[in-house]
Amino acid sequence: MNQSDVLRIAALAAFAALCFHAAAVAAKPAAAAPAAKLNTAAFLDACSADQNVTDEPGFADGKVTPKAYCECVAGKVEENKLTQKDVDMLTKMHKDEITDADAQAYPTLEDLMTANEGYEDACKKSLGLPADAGNDEVPMEEDTVPDEEAPDQGAPPSDDASPPE
Repeated sequence: MNQSDVLRIAALAAFAALCFHAAAVAAKPAAAAPAAKLNTAAFLDACSADQNVTDEPGFADGKVTPKAYCECVAGKVEENKLTQKDVDMLTKMHKDEITDADAQAYPTLEDLMTANEGYEDACKKSLGLPADAGNDEVPMEEDTVPDEEAPDQGAPPSDDASPPE
């Protein structure tokens, strides 16, 4: 073996070692890098000012403030590893600024709203606030027609457009 063969073998060995090291570094889990902290300041402001939040029963006695409740929800958002895009959409929700274009561009909006409702319920429970009765809206199938309300007692029956008897 001459000197050029030895240099080639040494260069090849160094290149192989470099490749193996690069592969080992790439195979380490991404958890080694710290997750970016979510910016929830705008969410907290919007949530704390949202009339749907401030009018909730349980805040009147002053033991729990809307801000404390919203901080709890923000904690649940971080705990469940939502993205900044999710936080921004929840901020828009509290400001009543979600447009049709936003809803179309956000295919998992309904899932996000359902998850947020779960976070809110968990915070209400942990803070001792009354839970929603769950009857704010009664879901209806798209093809059904709502029932007409029963007539008041004592009121004359309504005309059903049939011929008189």
